[in-house]
Amino acid sequence: MLKINENVYNRIGELGVYIYTLSLFISKSGISIGLGFLILAFLLYIWDKRKISLTVEEKYILAILILLPIFSLLSVGGSYSFQRALEKSYRYIGLFFIPLFLQKDKIVERVLSLFSLSIVISFVNGIFFYKKLKWNFNERLISFSSNPLDEAHILAMGSMLVLVAMVYYIKEKKWLYTLFYSITFILSLIALLLTQGRGAWIGFVAALFIVLFFLFKSKKKFVIAMLAIFLLGYGAINSKVLENNRYIKRIVSINSKNDNSNKSRILLWQSGIEMYKSHPVFGVGRDNAGEFSLEYMKNYFKGQKPNYFSKNMMKLAEAGNLHSLYITSLAEEGILFFPFIGMFLFILYRQIRYCIGRERDMNYYIVVGTIGMLVAFLVGGLTENVWREIWKSNMLVFIIGLYLSRVKNTERE
Repeated sequence: MLKINENVYNRIGELGVYIYTLSLFISKSGISIGLGFLILAFLLYIWDKRKISLTVEEKYILAILILLPIFSLLSVGGSYSFQRALEKSYRYIGLFFIPLFLQKDKIVERVLSLFSLSIVISFVNGIFFYKKLKWNFNERLISFSSNPLDEAHILAMGSMLVLVAMVYYIKEKKWLYTLFYSITFILSLIALLLTQGRGAWIGFVAALFIVLFFLFKSKKKFVIAMLAIFLLGYGAINSKVLENNRYIKRIVSINSKNDNSNKSRILLWQSGIEMYKSHPVFGVGRDNAGEFSLEYMKNYFKGQKPNYFSKNMMKLAEAGNLHSLYITSLAEEGILFFPFIGMFLFILYRQIRYCIGRERDMNYYIVVGTIGMLVAFLVGGLTENVWREIWKSNMLVFIIGLYLSRVKNTERE
């Protein structure tokens, strides 16, 4: 049998990780190309009869990925939902391959640099977007994606990794790297603000709280920092000078009962809950919520004179986007929702356990960053269907793959 040189598939796999990482904020096609290299490297890895051992996290994820299309097949969506579930499964296989080829510290450092570079390129492209609009910053930022909410959520997640990289290089006194990551972090915050994505903002704040908890050795300093951030935020929101500021209004509108975006989400969530009540075991099937949500809206608005809000709700319902990771999973997967969400919580638990009592080396900071990214994903999932939307799911694959690479790196040590 033809012997494959280990360096060959390792270099191919590393190239795949580099392309995948650089593409996270700028190119869906680049993600596919990177994944293609990872698959090729994995096949050569298998050809070389290398041993594959799955972590407990990978086993859990694999079980869920197998069960998702099975539940869709058994749902009212039948073969259609089964096909859709299988078609989308390819997005997640990268999380099994990334840890195999993301091993050495120098490779990890390159990945961090490429990740930050991806944010910078996305930011610059966003500036050109505003230039075309004659600098109308009332519009929500769109860069390489077609939706400001995609930009918002991946920035909320990505900023956490950049933050911990910045802190790590400050600790290591590598000032050129510190400057690069500091600039990237500032740009990511500006871009996140310009997206006006309220759910992503909430996810960012929750993630920042968790990350700072792990970064501060002194919990007294952590409490002081949190109080300072809270007071600054509270002061800005209640300031008379800023009361007409567009971004402050967006924050205040989170609790508004009259905000159309809030009302539309609540109606979509209600339709999802009704779907679960009607199909509690297997759900309605992958990408099959639109038909049921539309029927719910027709009954809800029955007898009312059509207006802009009701017409818009019909379009949203027909699209099948229930604007929540949790409600969508509950409606489409039925009782599989519970182990599905449990998967994320289990990974989060394992990440936290990894960091407790550990030496503050590079692996520690990276895993803290992935904790923040996952928290931003899960909190953002309250208002957005982050698992099913490609830009966000690609970021999730990277988060888990990066975390697992550090776990396996520790095991090799």
